[in-house]
Parts: sequence; structure tokens; C-alpha cells
Amino acid sequence: MDPALRSHAATLDDLRRGLADLAMDGLLGSDPALDGRYGGNARRIWRTEMESRLAHLAEAVACGRPGLFASHASWSAEALRTRGVPESDIRAHMEQLSVAVAAELPDTAAAAVGPYLVEGARALERPFSGAGLLDGEGRESTLARLYLLHLLQRDKEQATALALDALRGGLPLGDVYERVLAPAMAEIGRMWHMQEASIADEHYCTAATRSIVAQLRVAASGQARPADGRRAICCSVAGDMHEVGIRMVADLLEIDGWSVEFLGCNVPAGEVVMSVEERSATPASAFHLVVASASTTLALRSLGDLVATMRASPFASAVPLLVGGGALAEEPGLGATLGADAVAHSLRDAVVQAGLLVPSRASRLPR
Repeated sequence: MDPALRSHAATLDDLRRGLADLAMDGLLGSDPALDGRYGGNARRIWRTEMESRLAHLAEAVACGRPGLFASHASWSAEALRTRGVPESDIRAHMEQLSVAVAAELPDTAAAAVGPYLVEGARALERPFSGAGLLDGEGRESTLARLYLLHLLQRDKEQATALALDALRGGLPLGDVYERVLAPAMAEIGRMWHMQEASIADEHYCTAATRSIVAQLRVAASGQARPADGRRAICCSVAGDMHEVGIRMVADLLEIDGWSVEFLGCNVPAGEVVMSVEERSATPASAFHLVVASASTTLALRSLGDLVATMRASPFASAVPLLVGGGALAEEPGLGATLGADAVAHSLRDAVVQAGLLVPSRASRLPR
């Protein structure tokens, strides 16, 4: 990450609350009827929205990627539209954010951040391209739709049976994860964001899927290759509370012959490096790969921190870093910009990329 851009992002972080207040004052001052349209709650509602815009703006600036903020602005605007928010209010809150940033940030920071806000405003004018994620045809798409339907109906037993039956019917674990469970989880996230599902729905589906993944892991043990001596550590970076996806990656690596230490979600960079360093003294237990996930844009700086912390360690710097997650899917080349050794674009691609970074002993033997 560019140090100057990270500094501008840090300035946005430091001033976020004040910027949101200033923008909110401008919004209320420009439209005296605003508060009445929201039952006297306009400040509370829109200030929350503005803080969210500023948080995502800071991450996009730190990464040097205006497109990240444009995607967030477009996605958020569509969610507001589904809640019946007038188009004029959506545009006005972005305009007032631009005014506040230009007024309060130091000149150098304001000049750097301004183009990102311009891209965000332009994104509001373009038709939203997002759609349901389960529109595909074929057996796996049908299974994914049925799996999600069972969970939304609070029928965990049927969802479990569907997933296990698919596995026992010959579908490899990677396909069950990537073509059935992962699309269903992405769809419930989209539904929650668009107010088509409740927070309770999303939490139930996530908790149930976490349990079902554990059962699938046991049921698929017969598919596993013998351990080949490669060892990996898997986690989600600091601030990322999502762990189902990286748990699936860990399982697929184990099926491929890796020994995996799974640390779960929200793991600080220093803890990852400490784990690598502690094992490095003993070759038989040393890690050969770190696999880290950043599921949301707000975790990108944490991913950059992990890269920097690993590179600063005499031991961890020799271990390749494989990254993935939804935050990296929106912007091609972002993983390389952050300094990762490779980027996985899907669950199964994580296994492929891991094998390229650390080939198994068998793959290195002459034929």
C-alpha cells in the first residue's frame, strides 16, 4: 500500500465523526423537510449512512482503488432504494459528504480523496447491475436454491440431509462447498442487504451452515489424500468476522493432503506472524503457507497489515501468502497491489494456487 494514501485514509478515519456531523448539518440545512420525511430521525439514520460511506471511502483510498468506493456507493444506493428512500436524498447525502471532505481535510488529502467521491457520485447514476446469485441452471444451482429455502424455513435437518446426500451421491466436497453452500450464503447476504431477509435469517443461515460444514468435513474424510508434509495456517484477517468461507478452504486443503491449523476469524496480523515464527524453529512443524481471507472491503487494510507484518519478520517473510475473499473479487490485481504472493478467486482455486506456491513432493518427482 502507498504510504501517502494510507496516511490520507488515516485522516479520514480520524475525522470520520466530525465529517459525518458536518455533512449531516449541510443535508438538514439544504432540505428543511428532510427530518419530517424520516419521522424526526433523519439525523440518526443519515449520519449512520454517512459514517458507513466514509469508512468504505477510507479503505478505497488506502488501496488506491476508486472503483471500490464506486461499487460500495452503487450497492448501498440500491439498498436504500429498496427501503423506499427518495433518489434525491440518496444523491444529496453524497453531495454533502463531498462538501464536508473538501472543507475539512487538509488540501493534499482533499485533492487525493476528491476523485473517489466523484466516482461514487457517478456510480449512483448508473443502472444497478446486481441480481440474485442463484439464477443459474443445472443440478448444483437447484441444490443451492433448495438448501437456502430449507434454511429460511428453519429446517436445518433438511438442509443437512440435502448437503450430505449430494456428497454421498458422488459430488466432491469442493463442489458441494463452492456450488451449493457458498452461493446460498452469498445470496442470504444479498437478501439481507436488500431487506429481503432479516438479520435473524442471516444469522440462522450462517450458524446452521457452520454446523453443516463440520458434518460434511467428517463425511468427506474418505476423499482425503494422505498427508504429504505440507502445512498451512488459515484465518480471516483482523476485523473480518466471517469464517465459513476460510473454513471451507481449510477443509479443501486438508482433502488435498495439507495439514492445516485453522485460527478462525478476526485474527490480528501479529498473532499470525507469531504462530509462524514459533513453528519455524522446528522444520517438522514449520508452516509452508499462510492463507488469509478478507470478506469485505473494510478488511483490506488489515490484509495490507498482514502483508507488511509478515514481510518484516525474518521467518514469516519466507512463507508465501495466499489471499482471497469477496473484498478481492471486485478489483482485478488488488491482491498483487497489497503484496500477496497469489490470489484465489474461488474455493477450489485456493487449492490450485496453494499447490502452485508449495507443490507437493509427489508433483516434484520426475516422471
